[in-house]
Amino acid sequence: MELWDREIEPYLHTLERLDAATLSNLAFDAIEAAIPLIGPPFEGFFPPDHAALIEVAIAFRRDHPTDWQCDSRSAKDLLARYDDLPDVQVRPAVGPFFMALVRLFEAPPNLLSADDAMEILSSCYESVLMSHLRGRITLEDERNSHQCVAAIGRQIEIIGARG
Repeated sequence: MELWDREIEPYLHTLERLDAATLSNLAFDAIEAAIPLIGPPFEGFFPPDHAALIEVAIAFRRDHPTDWQCDSRSAKDLLARYDDLPDVQVRPAVGPFFMALVRLFEAPPNLLSADDAMEILSSCYESVLMSHLRGRITLEDERNSHQCVAAIGRQIEIIGARG
């Protein structure tokens, strides 16, 4: 996570200038951007019920592009579905990914903070990192990981598009 800290932490000031709705969309973009970088591919990485919940969240945002973060009932439904996920063994990177998704949907409508957004971005990066690297991970390991570098690059693009 050292590479992420060095590359993304400086953007906190940019995020602090954004309103909550913009931060929510930015965070959701980061969640979606992490999915293709997590390995192996989505279909084989997440257990079926977990994958279905991710697809529900993505479909909800797609179907409500301008007001998805204002629908607290749908957020509560998604969180209830998360709580009802079967207790199955998952890969280590699934935890941080769902931490990002849950944190986004737990935020009260239009009240996501810059710190919340940073935590979501961090969890997304951690899920990518953990899906590709194991053991004691060095800064050099992160720099040599195409997926880690791509995740950081994509997050910087997402921030730049909004900031």
